[in-house]
Amino acid sequence: MFALLWKINKALKTGIHNLLKTSRGNVGQTVAEILQKINVLDVEFEGNLSTMLAPIWCTNQYWFRVKGKVKAMIVEYGSPTLFLTISCAEYDSADIQYLRKVNNAPQSYSISRLYTEDPVSVSRQFSYKFKDFFNIVILQRGVLGKVEHYYVKKEYQMHGASHYHIFLWIENAAVVGIDRPEVCSFIQDRISCHIPDRNTSPDLNFLVTKHQMHKCSKYCKQNIKVGKTYVSRCRFDFPRPVRNSICINDVENSLKSCNKIYYLKRNEKEVRVNDYNPLLLKLWHANIDLQYIAKRSLSLTEYVTGCH
Repeated sequence: MFALLWKINKALKTGIHNLLKTSRGNVGQTVAEILQKINVLDVEFEGNLSTMLAPIWCTNQYWFRVKGKVKAMIVEYGSPTLFLTISCAEYDSADIQYLRKVNNAPQSYSISRLYTEDPVSVSRQFSYKFKDFFNIVILQRGVLGKVEHYYVKKEYQMHGASHYHIFLWIENAAVVGIDRPEVCSFIQDRISCHIPDRNTSPDLNFLVTKHQMHKCSKYCKQNIKVGKTYVSRCRFDFPRPVRNSICINDVENSLKSCNKIYYLKRNEKEVRVNDYNPLLLKLWHANIDLQYIAKRSLSLTEYVTGCH
């Protein structure tokens, strides 16, 4: 806690220093004159003051700056190819068994209790694991293709568990509207919603059924007006439609209706499977979500660079 307060205090000092350097119109003014501007709600002066909060993580000013950087990347490099979310299996991950020894926890403690007793250590361990996983598997080995550019954001849920949102720009990726057949192949080579056979692929079957099955809750349910009535729908588009083959939708209409640009081949048992990459899932052993996003990058930028 003290370390966090120290970082915030340091960031605030940096913001004040930058404000004094850049806001020349306020140099030489007395405290009384500055207070007068605050009292009369001087919009320009208030805007200048708010910039000192930009270095402080999770303030509106901070995310405004980050959002600008991501949008600049999209303008410079084009739309990201893939949107990847990686979560932590905080309640049943064998990776945190070490906390029994570190915290002298009784053997009777379950993994979930180890997590709830020391969420800070779990978050730190998850960060180290993610860093190695991302650098080695995604960047160096190029499981999803050669990554030209990327943006990573770490988020925390209400109970303290962390997860990562990632934009990936893949070299020579197929583009919707230009390389339609190649887009289908590109997606199918990297993204799946298949539940493997329990006998032929027991490990992957276990991981998919344990980590990739979406269950709707208050978090994802939202009321959407259809005609004169409101209908409750999942904002993650579950359950997803059954398809005999991959389907690429019209991009413009999909963006207007907030529907997915594509739908994978999917049977009735797979309508609640969160799309994943088989190799990433086998290596990570926790929930992942992988999407080909094409032109949806701007709308996703608002989601990724917001403070949830």
